[in-house]
Amino acid sequence: MDGTLRFRGFLALFTISLFALAGCDGGTAPDGQDLTSDDADAIASFMFDMDALSVAMANVASATGTRSFTRTAPCPAGGSINASGSGESSTNLETRVVSTKWTHTNTHAACAITRTRGDRTWTAVLDGSVTASGTSSYQLPETRGGQRALLSWASATVGSTNTKVGDRSRTCAVDMKQTWDPVKQLFTISGTMCGRQVDTTRGLGK
Repeated sequence: MDGTLRFRGFLALFTISLFALAGCDGGTAPDGQDLTSDDADAIASFMFDMDALSVAMANVASATGTRSFTRTAPCPAGGSINASGSGESSTNLETRVVSTKWTHTNTHAACAITRTRGDRTWTAVLDGSVTASGTSSYQLPETRGGQRALLSWASATVGSTNTKVGDRSRTCAVDMKQTWDPVKQLFTISGTMCGRQVDTTRGLGK
């Protein structure tokens, strides 16, 4: 993927990746066992998808101004997530670069995600809230109908959730950072999730 996207497409891409997580391939944790590092990566990626989706919702109305939002959406395997917060954007008309900053809280209510490998399915159910804040920038197209290019992204997600896998529940501290590399066209997600170190990368909408 070349890293450019229509802004409404930005919203769609992260919606697609959110639901794709329910069927992604990777290491699994049998019922009654603690989260593996791959499981922690999957939960961290899911939370980042929701952060990005919230930012897209906050900025889809216009390229400049301050706005607040509240949205509730279903999680991939049951339950729901509520996103509420605010964002602020400004536009440099000469360079066509829109700069944004935001803060929002995502509240999980029996929010379930699954991962399948072979004939085994791993399910995590999240309850609790995390708060994300950050900045990003993208460039508007020269002509109407063109594509917008993501230039930068730096955000942090902190909070705590009760996470249940199989018959085992635990309180999970969340302390994550997310950055965008415009040269490699990759997001890096790193930090700690449920006591596990997370260090993973992904492309736009993946």
